[in-house]
Amino acid sequence: MEILSATTNARPQYGVIIYPESGFFLPVKSHTELEIGFGNGEFTVQYAKNHPEIFLYGIEISQSCVLRCARRAYGLENLRIINTDARYMLKELFCDESLNKIIMQFPCPWSGSSNAHRRVTAKNFADGLAAVLKIGGIFEFISDDQEYSQEVKNVLGSHEALNNISFEINPAREITTKYERKWLEEGKNIYRLEFRKTKAFTTTRQVNTQEMHVKIKKSITSQDLEKLRNTTGKNSEKKSFWKFGRSFTDNNNSWLVETLTSDDEFEQKFYINISQKDDGFSLVRLDKTADAFLTPSVIAAITDAANKLLHS
Repeated sequence: MEILSATTNARPQYGVIIYPESGFFLPVKSHTELEIGFGNGEFTVQYAKNHPEIFLYGIEISQSCVLRCARRAYGLENLRIINTDARYMLKELFCDESLNKIIMQFPCPWSGSSNAHRRVTAKNFADGLAAVLKIGGIFEFISDDQEYSQEVKNVLGSHEALNNISFEINPAREITTKYERKWLEEGKNIYRLEFRKTKAFTTTRQVNTQEMHVKIKKSITSQDLEKLRNTTGKNSEKKSFWKFGRSFTDNNNSWLVETLTSDDEFEQKFYINISQKDDGFSLVRLDKTADAFLTPSVIAAITDAANKLLHS
């Protein structure tokens, strides 16, 4: 089995929604900010309109929210939004010391010890914040949950590269959201914390910068693909999991295989492409239409699919 690689091609932008290329950092301008979890985009769009001097990125895991924000943001030149999970992808999308400010408003507190890895205070996320902020850059955290806010203050404030510079209750804000106004009317407190990056810091990236191909000496049959269906694999050390689903073909020389992967609960769904060549070899790779990042589980899934097909 031979493993090859090739640099990926740039992909076109559609409106304000962008589709980052796997393993390549997003471009930034002299003053670039990021909002994590922007919901319906009410704050995001107004903030970009109020501050044409900055370039703003927004990350949101909900596809429907991304589409609603995109409609609101039509025509804005200083805003670009991404449909992905910032908890895992923040450090993969931005290089060290690239952002002037990161804003996160009203995230789910994810109560309970079993959900600790989902919170802002999880080490991987905190390290990502500390890496991508410029020295002197600000992380602004806003919540209606006092206990969660105090936890964020204590944990992020003790990070080696971050310093808590403010903890405010019901601060005056330039822009408020619909839910924030409702909560204030009900007498609920709003907490705003600010952290400043004080020194250089970096963290390990996991997304591969190249498109991977696995070449196997075998002609694939529909029976081989049926044996692959519903098989799984995992790497506990890297918190990676993958599963293969149905396969599709229109010419018996090329197949698409449904694939689900998870890296520390960062899930991606895509097709693996298997194509037969005239020399008797077959190529196994991520399909060109797939909106997937080459995370450890994606690379492992491609390799595992090739191995299983080779020995089926």
